[in-house]
Amino acid sequence: MPLLANDTQGAITRKRLETYVAAREKVTAVAVTAAPTPTAAQLLESKLFVGTPVADTTFTLPTAALVIAALTDEAVGTSFEFHIVNLASAYQYTMTTNTGWTITGGGNMVVFDSTSATFLGVVTSTTTCQLYRLNSGGAVA
Repeated sequence: MPLLANDTQGAITRKRLETYVAAREKVTAVAVTAAPTPTAAQLLESKLFVGTPVADTTFTLPTAALVIAALTDEAVGTSFEFHIVNLASAYQYTMTTNTGWTITGGGNMVVFDSTSATFLGVVTSTTTCQLYRLNSGGAVA
């Protein structure tokens, strides 16, 4: 997560650090329904998506360009995390990406029933992002 835009020509000040920490610690749960398509703002600011799918479905990210445009002080290497909680007892979310994303290392992009997943997005250029899954996300027996 980047530091917020400022009027200090990029200087790190106590106020900028306070604002950054407050934004980093703030999480707002977003209830998701069938085939969620969160906005860039939700991805960066809410950071927590909770749902109970009634069938196997996709969770589609906005384009990388929209995410990058929503960032402030965007630079290559800027990163952000978000979490998906699947409350269903029988269905899963499959992460799908939009234009400008790559999935690194072929990580498991399925959030199985009764599990959660943490993802890391990293800005790799002014128009692209990479997506990593940070936890294992194995199937539930």
